[in-house]
Amino acid sequence: MDLILINHEHVDLIDEEYNAVEKNEKNDGDLEGADDGRERWGSEIEFILSTIGSVVGLGNLWRFPIKVKEYGGAVFLIPYFTMLLIEGVPLFLVEMFIGQKFRAGCIGGFYKIHKALSGIGFATWMIAFYTNLYYNAIVMYTIYYFFASMSKTLPWAKDCPEGELPPEACCNNNTKSQYYWYYKVNRLTNDINDAGSFNWELTLSLLAAWVTCFLCMLKGIKTSGKVVYVTAVFPFIALLGLFIMSMTLDGSSEGVKYFFVPSYKMSFLSQAQKDALDAENPWKNLWNPYCWLEAASQIFYSLSLGFGSCIAFASYNDPKTNFYKHAIGVSIVNSLSSMFAGITIFAILGYSAKQNMASIGSLSTGTGLAFISVSEAIAKIPAPQLWSALFFLMLFMLGIDSQFAGVEGMMTALDDTTLIPKRLHRTAIIGGFCAFSFLIGLPFGMQNGEYLVTLFDNFSANFPLMLVAFFEVISISWVYGINRFCADFKKMTGYYPNIIWRMLWLIITPISLLAILLYTLVDQLTNPIKYEAFVGCKASNLSNVNWTEERNYPVWAWIFAFFLMFSSFLFIPICAVITFLPKWFGPNYDYTLPLVAEHELKGLLPKPMKNDDVEMKEPAKA
Repeated sequence: MDLILINHEHVDLIDEEYNAVEKNEKNDGDLEGADDGRERWGSEIEFILSTIGSVVGLGNLWRFPIKVKEYGGAVFLIPYFTMLLIEGVPLFLVEMFIGQKFRAGCIGGFYKIHKALSGIGFATWMIAFYTNLYYNAIVMYTIYYFFASMSKTLPWAKDCPEGELPPEACCNNNTKSQYYWYYKVNRLTNDINDAGSFNWELTLSLLAAWVTCFLCMLKGIKTSGKVVYVTAVFPFIALLGLFIMSMTLDGSSEGVKYFFVPSYKMSFLSQAQKDALDAENPWKNLWNPYCWLEAASQIFYSLSLGFGSCIAFASYNDPKTNFYKHAIGVSIVNSLSSMFAGITIFAILGYSAKQNMASIGSLSTGTGLAFISVSEAIAKIPAPQLWSALFFLMLFMLGIDSQFAGVEGMMTALDDTTLIPKRLHRTAIIGGFCAFSFLIGLPFGMQNGEYLVTLFDNFSANFPLMLVAFFEVISISWVYGINRFCADFKKMTGYYPNIIWRMLWLIITPISLLAILLYTLVDQLTNPIKYEAFVGCKASNLSNVNWTEERNYPVWAWIFAFFLMFSSFLFIPICAVITFLPKWFGPNYDYTLPLVAEHELKGLLPKPMKNDDVEMKEPAKA
């Protein structure tokens, strides 16, 4: 434990021990200064804006309000900020360090820490691939609604056509947006097993999303570094306008109170409704491990942790960039953005709840939060086309910014492999990847596409991200070595991490991740997984319209969910076993990983210093 509690007087001693290692690195290619031919950001502001664009996305304005609403309003903020401090920021610093130190994407970065750890990079790549597939499906909806906002009358504000489903009683002023979402936009089938036919409007919107992503990535960071001046800045301007508008709505203050005050019961509710809310007791969510899992996964989404984009962006930095300052600054901007977006969305939901004389908790949630509840409220305010177009354009820019950041992370990682022939131009590679992803994502354009989006959202990233993050922090703290990591940290930023950071990286962050992982695994294996199936409008009265019912997933969906959860993880043990085969069974089993371009990873590091390699001596007295 003395090793962990070293103070700044010992830093120079560690540096002395480290100089020999650094000298070897300089002889082998100097990862910390030599011109290795790698692209660099045009300016520091491009890196900052690109990172902000990557982390501030749909996770802040769409996913964050959903989770707050699902887990009792303000109560969710407690695990959210707890996970930010003990997992989010420490891991954000780790990923920034890996990218900038090793000048490589997620695959090459972990390979340079230890060959056996390259599987972490491949697992990260697969998670990013799965997430990008469904993430662009959300962007698809924003494109569809943006163009629908150009109508003389918003289509979800029109009367239901006579002679069409749902029954007339269901299509009153309170549920027109639901009618539009289920019957017009998705044309949703009643079961996930029924794929129905292609929804061509959504399919074309999905194509537009991938084409936009390709154009933004046309020349790598040379293109995306300029695009972010618009895509990273405009959403904040639009959000400010929406915030001002939302504050003028009747009932907005009730929504904001719900967002900040635990167990808040809105003043316009009847006594019976308030009594029902008392029975729900949102505080019980703090004892629900799933609430903490969702809070952690929300932090991962909003900071883009475990997707490889942060590592990729940092790899284009000048080796002496103070990433510590940028990481803390971006984390603050990200969380403030989530809170600001939450205030805006809940102000609108407060208005919608008062119009319907219902609690916020009873409004549509999940994917439909933005596309049902918020769009319904916007349809009832002055100049609805303007505010609707602004809202969905903002969602589009937030989504596409994070999307091409994710693709950039994947492309940077591929540069460290032999999967893609080096003779192929990067533009062709990006174009081929976007085309392939579009084809793989075509099921999202089917009539059961919304079920698939929910399936991906629930299982493609939550558990896998926690798993990858656990191995990330272990690889840096215990394999690379906490002392070596801190010494490098000081050389790159001028700041030596204090005892709080070291305790987080060594103990607290790994243990918290492991606890969430174990509970989630046990729960998933012992309880059936369910989804909300669309059953059409079955209204017994206008105040109780039930559009969905909970059903068990079919066997194939259950198998596919576990494939999404564990297929990425398999790379970690496979790569580790291949690495240690020669040691276990002899040189005849020395297999070079065919996916890792070993000859192109310059400056391979010598064996990392072990903790006991640093002799703790008393500092010399002046």
